[in-house]
Amino acid sequence: MSVPEGVLSERSLAGEISERGAALTVLFDTEYPRLRGLAYVLLGDAHFAEEIAQEAFVRAFSSWTRMRDLDWPTGYLRKIVINLCRGRIRRQRIETRVNALVNARPDPAKGWDEQRSDVRLDLWEAVRRLPERQRACIVLRYLEDMSDSEVARVLGCSSGTVKTHMSRARSSLERMLDGELQEVIR
Repeated sequence: MSVPEGVLSERSLAGEISERGAALTVLFDTEYPRLRGLAYVLLGDAHFAEEIAQEAFVRAFSSWTRMRDLDWPTGYLRKIVINLCRGRIRRQRIETRVNALVNARPDPAKGWDEQRSDVRLDLWEAVRRLPERQRACIVLRYLEDMSDSEVARVLGCSSGTVKTHMSRARSSLERMLDGELQEVIR
């Protein structure tokens, strides 16, 4: 009795996954504490360090063919951890700046300007309505205080493209805000 062709490929796939799982288990047992420690040193937060170390193994498992071809899989895992930590640090910076803007409530006793506050809210609402690339350029430039070349590097495009997106975003914001921003910022 012959075995159908699809069953053989499913069995070989199951064997590949089993082999990958066994190899990653050994790697996990030896490298997880080091990777968690690396993430902790970079972030200073044990909870996020554990999450990042675990995420590194999830990513390694999903890109097993690339990792299997490497001479030094622990180096690949460390690279994943460092990149994940860098992403987390970037998100923390953005969250801190955005929270500072959102939570900044002027003290009415110190001459709170209601019109200026309303325009600030209108501005962020208008930024949220921009196309994704324009919004990213505006946020990276003004919230993250990045240069055009840094924004280009983050977005994976040229500085000229960033300048084009910035110009279009500013024009769109000016139209959306109908000149209100010009009067209040002066």
